[in-house]
Parts: sequence; structure tokens; C-alpha cells
Amino acid sequence: MSTLPGCTDLSSYKKSDIRLTTLDVSVKKAIILATNDVNDVSLFLNGLTQNIIILYDLFECMGYKSYLFQYGRTNSEKKEFIHKYDIITTDEIIKNPIPIHTFIEIGMSVNSSTRSYLRSIGAKIVKLYLGNILNIDIETIQNYASVFFYHHIVGEIDEIWTSPHYKQHIDYASLLNRTNNGKIVPYVWDPCFIIQYGIYEWIPSDWRTMDIVIMDPNISFQKCFLYSLLLVEAFSKKYPEWEGKIQIINGDKINMTPNAHNFILPALSVRNRIVFHNRKNIHTILTENRSACFITHQWNNDFNYMTLELMYCNYPILHNSEGWDLFGYHYDINKWEKAIETLYNALKNHNDHLHIYKSHTANLIWKHSIHNPDIQSEWHSII
Repeated sequence: MSTLPGCTDLSSYKKSDIRLTTLDVSVKKAIILATNDVNDVSLFLNGLTQNIIILYDLFECMGYKSYLFQYGRTNSEKKEFIHKYDIITTDEIIKNPIPIHTFIEIGMSVNSSTRSYLRSIGAKIVKLYLGNILNIDIETIQNYASVFFYHHIVGEIDEIWTSPHYKQHIDYASLLNRTNNGKIVPYVWDPCFIIQYGIYEWIPSDWRTMDIVIMDPNISFQKCFLYSLLLVEAFSKKYPEWEGKIQIINGDKINMTPNAHNFILPALSVRNRIVFHNRKNIHTILTENRSACFITHQWNNDFNYMTLELMYCNYPILHNSEGWDLFGYHYDINKWEKAIETLYNALKNHNDHLHIYKSHTANLIWKHSIHNPDIQSEWHSII
């Protein structure tokens, strides 16, 4: 008899067999992330700095001791919670050597001599690319002849890592850095920045007057406003009762493009309803658009923190991520009529379907959560 009468019987309950990090870790190996300065501004310039902090938290969850590697300390404006992230400099590593398990360059590249020294004290040297680097390299030399920055510093790299949605660049990155050891690492996200800087939940309103916000960065052919705006144009013709405005973020970049300014925009029937905005951080955008519907088109760049941020705050957002096609309002540019109906559904019926949408959101966030044991297990095998 395994239990006494009247005691709890869990025979019908499937006990978890997942492998979690124990709470009695006595010696923690260090993982160091080479980064730019983390502050209230840099966190929202793009997803890179957020990714650094999320990876820091991930490795701490896995039982490592994380550090942010910087050449020096700054006095930039930052919320109190950012101060909990430990910073370490080259001088501090030399004066007080620590057992470094892995040194990851993500927001900053270091010179080969520094890498060589770190390897000499036991560190594995990794370069983590989170971007369409092949496209960036081509576009930079074509369009910005005077720009020079240390995007690739070759030498003393043990491994190249990249996210699943940038797998197409792994061979290029590996060859460029003279290593045959390229790995695809799990995509991770956490809502900590939305929480720390204020949550602004979506407020229902009449769909016929609801604004549509286009959030594409407008920095390249694959991150541009064109498809999103054309979708709104087609939608407005099929549903003329919709009278909302079109808020285009990063619109200053569009007005700098003669083709868009002189030919595309004047041909649209919704041209007088378009409002252009400069770049803004996500919290400002949510504050100013409490009842809006969002659209993003980021071809060849499937995963985006912005989509997760908006879904977390219950905002309807149309996205064309093939990797997330089962979650939320997914559309396909090759199925235009269905995309129009998806936009109509997001505008008109979102409040009625909010509980289903929240379920989609919770599952998608857990799929990429730093607390998901499957994610941690994958990272353990890579680290």
C-alpha cells in the first residue's frame, strides 16, 4: 500500500519528467556576452540589445553566471532593473581571472588578440549573428560608400551561431570567419521589457474608425512598408466603410525614397489618410495607438520581437511569418484575397475572439520562452 486511506492520490496525474536546473548549484561557470551599452535608449533601437539581456537571463536560468562584457563603464540613463546585470571589462578579467565557459560576441566584436587571450584561459569564442548579414553586407557597400564599421573581425573564432530564421546565412558567416563550425541556436524571447517599461493593453473600438499601424523598419527591400500598405489599399476598396487612418512608423525613410514618394504613394486611393512618423520605441507607439490594428511585412526575417510584444498586449497584428503561421493573424502575400479577409477579421472581430487570441499568444511565447525546458535543453547541448 503506497498511500494511507484519505491521502492524496496522484495516480491519474502525469508527473513531469522534464530536466530542470537544480537550486543547489554551488559552482557556476561564466558566460560572457560582448555587448554595447545597455540603457533605456539602446534597448529599443532594435531587437539586438534586448536579445543580449534575454540570453543573459536564459544562461542564468540554466545555472551559469552571466556577464556583460564592455570596454568601459558608462553613466547612461537606465531603469533600476538594468543595474542588476553584471558588467565586466577586459582589465577586470585580467586582474581577477574567472572560469569562463563561453565568450559570445553579439552586440560588439573584439579584436583577435583579446579573443586569443580569452581562449588561453579556457573560454570558447563564439560569434552570434542575428541579422541578414549577407544582405546587409551587399546593401551597405552599394548604398553607403562612406560608411565603415567593424561588422566582421576575422580570427580566433571557434564557432558561429545564428537564429533559425537566419539559417540561410550560416555558410557565409562560417566561411567569412574561417571556421567550419556553424550552429543554429534556438530563438528566445521574454516579456520583461514590456513589463518593466509599462504594459499598454489594447482597447476595443469601432472597427470602422480603427487606425491601422504599419511598423516595418523600412531599411531594406525585405523590411519595407510596401506590401503592408498595398494590403490596406486593397482592403479599403473592398470595405469602403472603414474610415480609419494609416499610421506609418519610420515614415521618414519612405519620404527619402524618390520612387515611393513620387510614384507609389500618389497612386494610392488612401494617400490622404496616411500619417508618417519618425522612429519611436514600442511603448510610445502603444501609448499613442491604444485601439489600433497592426500590420508587419518582414520577408526573409520571419521572427520579430515586435510581433510578440503586440500579441502580449492583446493588440491584433497581421504578420507573414511562415514559422508562426498557426499563431494569431497570419497572412500570405501569395493569397491576397485571404489576406484582405484576415485583416477584416482582425479589425472587426478581434474583441470577440480575444480569449482564443490570448491562447495563441501564450503558446507562442512559451514556444520561445527562456523558461521552457525544451529550449534550455537545446541550449545546454550547444553551450
